[in-house]
Amino acid sequence: MHATPRADDDPLHREPVALRQAAGLPETVSVLRVCDVVAWKRHRTDHRGTGCVRP
Repeated sequence: MHATPRADDDPLHREPVALRQAAGLPETVSVLRVCDVVAWKRHRTDHRGTGCVRP
């Protein structure tokens, strides 16, 4: 689980790197942080107006 997102040829690594590049973020922003933001934004959008206690 720890090594998979770190392998350059794995989609779990490629996709967040592509998103980071598309957003114009520096490489100092980790792949893990990109995944964190994507999950947070998705949760926020999916639960808007449903009474979810987490914004």
